[in-house]
Amino acid sequence: MKRRYIRAMKPIPHRDKAQPGDIICIAGALGDYDAKPAAEGDYLTHCQYVHSVADLRDGVDAGIKRIMDYSGVSAEIQLEDLPFGAQAMQQYGSQLSRMYQFALHDGHFYELIATVHYKHFADLNVEYKKRFGKPLHAVGRIVEGDTTRVNYIENAFGAMPIGAPWEHFC
Repeated sequence: MKRRYIRAMKPIPHRDKAQPGDIICIAGALGDYDAKPAAEGDYLTHCQYVHSVADLRDGVDAGIKRIMDYSGVSAEIQLEDLPFGAQAMQQYGSQLSRMYQFALHDGHFYELIATVHYKHFADLNVEYKKRFGKPLHAVGRIVEGDTTRVNYIENAFGAMPIGAPWEHFC
């Protein structure tokens, strides 16, 4: 009987390894509906500095909340740093609130959201750009705090917690 040897690989990260201080990044531009990023996902899930990865099929809010829930952490995301693609820019133009709503809750994106150890983000981004011809977009960071709410920061004036996609007041 022949023995087979399998190369040791880092276990595929789940959504439960995000740590305070991690950089939150998005691989690709939101609203550019290219192909599913299978190679990018494989690369990120096997990188030792990536603590968690999730897809954005239900929007940025749902993707980061899956990571937060499993990891027991909170998150801060800079809305102005969300990477919008040409198609989204063309559709929404200068209507920032509609673009944010689209990014956070509409979803149907093929992009990935990941958390990366802050000391290694720059080097990982250089390597990622070389491999895939596009950057990882840093959009926020993992913090300690309420695991049910994301703090979305629209500008330097402070946080804007955003809850469910639709809040009715009637």
